[in-house]
Order: sequence, then structure tokens, then C-alpha cells
Amino acid sequence: MAKSFSQAGTDFITLSNDSSSANRTLGNSLMNMCIKDVLAKGDFNFFKDSGTFATGTSVQDYNAPHDANKIEYVTLTAGSVKYTPREVRDEESWFLLNNVTITSDIPNYWYVSPRTKQISLFPIPSTRGNIIEIGWTKKTRDLGVADYSTGTVLATLGSTSIAGGGSPSWNAKMIGSFIKLSNTNTELDDFWLEIKDVIGTNRIITKEQSPATATTASGSYTIAEMVPFPDGYENIPLWYALDSYYQMRERPAQASWWEKKWKEGVEEMERRDIRSVTGVLTKQKPLDFVDPNLNSWGINLTS
Repeated sequence: MAKSFSQAGTDFITLSNDSSSANRTLGNSLMNMCIKDVLAKGDFNFFKDSGTFATGTSVQDYNAPHDANKIEYVTLTAGSVKYTPREVRDEESWFLLNNVTITSDIPNYWYVSPRTKQISLFPIPSTRGNIIEIGWTKKTRDLGVADYSTGTVLATLGSTSIAGGGSPSWNAKMIGSFIKLSNTNTELDDFWLEIKDVIGTNRIITKEQSPATATTASGSYTIAEMVPFPDGYENIPLWYALDSYYQMRERPAQASWWEKKWKEGVEEMERRDIRSVTGVLTKQKPLDFVDPNLNSWGINLTS
């Protein structure tokens, strides 16, 4: 079962045997340090996301998702054909490409501006409504917001929409956190669902559909920030924090025990992540195929 960041903080208080507010702050800081350090050192598949949006008529630049740290790929689907443009990584090459204004539904290249962080396509998409899909590695942010559980919720079978009752004050900062329903007497109870969007103050959109067997499921709930590691590895930041805590207290035996646990946890998490993509992503060689992007059909030049 996944663990919320606030629960990890409570466990740190218990295992360090220091319930002071200063120690709680220290524990949160150390756990955030661990999360950022571990995620920065590995290209973890579990810390990636993808999404889609539509092209505009002769619109070249599109805003990246708020949580995108690095764009991994861009595709564009026009009709029934999915095109895979190549990335341009330097600004000079991008400027040279755009010396002449070209529009087409067949993209050749994509670029991310280091200043605006926008994703740009070349040629400029000529038709409104074609689907751009992007994949990205997510950003890390400091965790530590208290859990929220004011009011009640109502989930609908097969829907990603969850309504709030009892005047909750949901807000956009909860996007990226998780919601867990309780006391609904359905299989939805106690499973965490990621929050994709917050509409107003009393409606949440989740990434996953609510798997309730009844028409609706209502009850209490908790919204919490989760440790962003896979199930079974969510204690790594806690163990790291305890290692650092006991090193600062000059208690090497206890520090060494926790150090062994978090380092073994990271190694196993890395092996797990490699196994999940072996032969599919990490070891896949570039494909040799006829690139439909080289077609000149449908290209318009503007002087």
C-alpha cells in the first residue's frame, strides 16, 4: 500500500522518539532531500507521464504541462496517421529552420524553448484539432502539505469525476496529490487515486476511473501528498531521514542500520524499474523505417 508523505513524517517522529515540531520539520526536509536526490540520479519509468492536446490553426507553440521537467517525446496524429517528429536541441538550428514560414499537418521537428518552456512544432500545424501527444519526466516539489478531509465525497461508477459535499475547499494546489475514499462499502475504499484537475472548490477529476460496482459510492475521504515511489519502496525517504538523523546525533550503529535499508531499497527499486522496461525501452535501438515526415504532401510555404 502506498504511503502518504504525512504518514511518513509521523513514522519519523515515532522512530526517532522526538515529537517536537522542529524534529517534524527536520524529518520532512530530509525526506524531501532524499526524494529529489534519488529521482535526479535515475531515469525512472515510474516518474514519467504523458498527455494529449489539440493543434490550433497555424499555431506553432504550445504550453508544456505544469509538472513537466523534461519532454521525452512528441507525436502528432493527423487522420489515422501518427507522425513522430525529431527533437531539435539547440536554439540556432531551430531559428534556421524557421527562417521560412512553413505550414503542414506533417511535422518534421519539435523544440522546447529554454526560456518559455513551450513546445514548438515545425512545420507549423496547418489544421485545427489534430492530436499532439507528449511524454515527459515529472518535476519534483517539496512535499509537506497537511492531509485534507473536510466534508464527504460522491463517486460515480466508471467516472473520473468525484463531487464533494459538506462544503470542502478544494484548490488547484491539490493537483498531483491523491484522494482516498473511505466508508463507501465498495472496493473503492482505501485505494489512492491521483488528482488530475480540480474544478471549482467541490469537484475533482482523477486520472483513473472509479472502480465502484455500485452506481455511486459516497463516504469520507482523505486528500494527501504521496511519496512518489512505487508500492513497496515508499519507506526509502523515511529510512534515509532516520540514517541522517542518527548520524547528526552521533549514533553510528543506528545510523548504519537505516543506511543499509535505504540503500538496498534504492538498488532494488532500480532493478525493478529496469525489469519493467527491459527490451522495450531502455535497450531498444532506433528503428529503421521509412519516415512519413519526409513527405512533402500538404506543405504550404509563406513568403
